[in-house]
Amino acid sequence: MANRIITARTVRKPEGNVPGVLTLSPFVAIDVETSGVNSATDRVIEVAAVKMNHRGEVLDSFTSLMNPGYDVPLNPYTQRVHGISPNMVWSAPPTEQVLAALTKFVGSCGVVAHNLSFESRFLGAEYERLSAPAPSWQGICTLAAARAHLIAPNYKLETLLKLLDLPAVNSHRSHEDARACGLLMAAMIERAGVSDLVPLNAPTISPTRSAPTAAIDLTGRDETQVIDQNAVRTAMGGFDPTTEQTRILDAFNSGAELVICALAGTGKTSTLKGIARLEAQRHPRRHGLYLAFNRSVANEAKSQFPDQVQASTAHALALRHLRSTAYGPLLAKLNGGRATFREIATAIDSRSIYFASRGDGPALLAQYPVTRLALATVERFCTTMDEQIGPEHVPAQAGIEDGTNHRAELVEHIVPLARRAWAAICSPHTWTIKFTPTHMLKLWADMHPTIGREGDYLMLDEAQDANPLIDSIVRDQTHLQRVRVGDQNQAIYGFTGAIDAMSNVAGATYLSLTQSWRFGAAVADVANIYLRKLGTTLRVVGNDRIDSRLITDADPVDAVLCRTNGAALRELMAAQHAGKKTALIGDTLAATRFCESAELLKAGQSPRDADLAAFTTWGELQDYVEHAPGASDLKTLVELVDTYGVDDVRSAMGAVVSPGRAEMIAATCHKTKGLEFDRVRISYDWEIEATQDEKPMDPETLRDEQMLAYVGLTRAKRHLDPGLLVTSRAVEQINAAHGHDPLIPGLTPPQDGMLL
Repeated sequence: MANRIITARTVRKPEGNVPGVLTLSPFVAIDVETSGVNSATDRVIEVAAVKMNHRGEVLDSFTSLMNPGYDVPLNPYTQRVHGISPNMVWSAPPTEQVLAALTKFVGSCGVVAHNLSFESRFLGAEYERLSAPAPSWQGICTLAAARAHLIAPNYKLETLLKLLDLPAVNSHRSHEDARACGLLMAAMIERAGVSDLVPLNAPTISPTRSAPTAAIDLTGRDETQVIDQNAVRTAMGGFDPTTEQTRILDAFNSGAELVICALAGTGKTSTLKGIARLEAQRHPRRHGLYLAFNRSVANEAKSQFPDQVQASTAHALALRHLRSTAYGPLLAKLNGGRATFREIATAIDSRSIYFASRGDGPALLAQYPVTRLALATVERFCTTMDEQIGPEHVPAQAGIEDGTNHRAELVEHIVPLARRAWAAICSPHTWTIKFTPTHMLKLWADMHPTIGREGDYLMLDEAQDANPLIDSIVRDQTHLQRVRVGDQNQAIYGFTGAIDAMSNVAGATYLSLTQSWRFGAAVADVANIYLRKLGTTLRVVGNDRIDSRLITDADPVDAVLCRTNGAALRELMAAQHAGKKTALIGDTLAATRFCESAELLKAGQSPRDADLAAFTTWGELQDYVEHAPGASDLKTLVELVDTYGVDDVRSAMGAVVSPGRAEMIAATCHKTKGLEFDRVRISYDWEIEATQDEKPMDPETLRDEQMLAYVGLTRAKRHLDPGLLVTSRAVEQINAAHGHDPLIPGLTPPQDGMLL
């Protein structure tokens, strides 16, 4: 085994007001690139060292490729990571020459590396191979230091650079990575105050984050006010806060900007209410603003938050603020009637598209779908901070593939129409196209407004799925203390243009809620399977007062959750045929439109639905869903019509009951976000893992699917049938771990109504 040439040192805050030793002399940040990950067989092929002071100023630097010999295997995977080719290695100076220069450059300075043991192991192996005297350095591992003194969603170098807003990148080339590591060390010295070293003979103490002081605090407020425990208990609804909630309450009281990752069912709302209630007691004149995801959540929050907190949606906030601006006259158009299709088409000069190209799409797109596409382009533009409508805002059109001549012609035709439509929307004298809250929010966000008073606070809920406009508005409010809360593992609305507003928040303190109150250990185990797949370091903890169980498809459930609208409609019809009163939580309007389009296509007519306007016959649509990737929802709807007929599908839609009267609910997973049910089954047509005959999903699509699965699986409170989202082997292991029989006999039959 190679000698580890670097003795690891532990950083700490200095005692008293004496400057720590790390502020008194420079350090050298080092990084190596290697041909693989095994120091016994793989070799160092590049090394860099950056000499830096505690303020992050670069004093000197050294970097060099190094040639360990022609017989070194260069792993193709690692070549893709760092971009160092065999020719670059073979033309580099020999290892002995580079290491001698490195030893001289470091001299008597201490060294710093992110994952110090990796650098020490590989460099130690290289010195040992040369049979040359190896240096004896002392060093700091920034990975270990960050875990002990920072709170972050993970401790990758790239994540920490973004978290602390440092001017560096994790490039996987040694010089840039060494500089990045040095800047991270300097930031921890300057901002977290860890400028001293634990003596080498001191007893080792495992780092802990039980105290809120472990997090970086950039607010300048050093003292934390003492909170009366009875007041805390009352603010938290009569319960003592958990350790995680206590950290959050203390961090907010210190003035920190917070990003709270709240896993499924972990009481994020009660935590926010606790913050607001305590703040109302401490500072009755301080006001807060709670920005909710939708109107129903905002209305519910109004009755639960103290009077000092205004609960609102961003659209309602925009309405109030736009009244006194130059856009005020446009608000009268909110209550305007809807013009006819012909009037809208005439206003923007919309016409049918006759495609010049042949062979890659339809010959004609009629005036109605063209007009619908133009308006949809405006809607997509209005979810961005872009200044002008462009090709990137034109939605996809079924039957017209990206990268084809038809797509180029479509974009060229639609963009001018959309720009004319936007001009009409922004004119107080033109009422042809309805002015909507979406347009209102876009205009308000473009003004970069300032809201609230200096020193107030703002809470953004569901921040993992923030509208880009809302994210921009929140980032502009630097005079407010901001709290962003959400679950980045539940970011399921990216297809609408939503973004994750929890990442890259410079200077924020990252905290988490992992104790779920919704479900017990068995459901938590299933959820953690997907949290591991998603790469998060957090794990959800089940409620030991709830006996959650995994069940089979033979057991009764209250809700069946599906990937798509088509699958939900199929579950609805199956339940109705079984004689159950069934509710549908999904896009019922889309299903109704599809039935209308199916009738027209079967009659050889073009449908009015813009999503299907590229098809002229039912056969064309059948052929498309059989061969086009990503058309699973359309395929299910086509199969339902082929199996049951349009009349039966439409009849099923008309026979749905309200959720409160239902014996079973069929729902799309997107629509159940924020809901919970006693007993849940995941639809058995929802499968993520590709079979041997299927092409694996691209990483981005796979991640989206895994997040949606995590949302669906965590809607269950007591009983969960995970369907095909979890392997039978995993189900058996979870049941065995909790002493559950895989078959649960004698379950109580479904009660009338939905169990929430």
